[in-house]
Amino acid sequence: MDKSVSNVFENVTEAHKKAVDALMGFNKIAVRTQGLLANQQLAALQKVFDAGSRNLQLTTESRDPKDLVASQTEVVVELGETLVAVAQEALDIQAQARDEVATLVEDGFQAVKVPALVKTPKSAKKVA
Repeated sequence: MDKSVSNVFENVTEAHKKAVDALMGFNKIAVRTQGLLANQQLAALQKVFDAGSRNLQLTTESRDPKDLVASQTEVVVELGETLVAVAQEALDIQAQARDEVATLVEDGFQAVKVPALVKTPKSAKKVA
């Protein structure tokens, strides 16, 4: 087999291998990110349930409406702060994933650069 044809096959095989490796890397990032975000959603949901339980408990235990409103306001403020923190953490997780994917894409573009198979001929010398 001609050496240049053999080089083409080797280069194409290597490019495909690198593309598959990049896709596998993307899959790892996606699966890990989905797991982390799902945990964030569960944490937020747990906080909402906890706040609801506390509100019910306050409703049954309070004798003064003013104390009840003050206590419920405190619960809502705490829940709001917690949900903002959970949302910020989710944004941080997404930012990290975005950076990892950007690096993966940059590496992928560099990996698929195939060297030129045919060299351009040098300009012919002028004959005087």
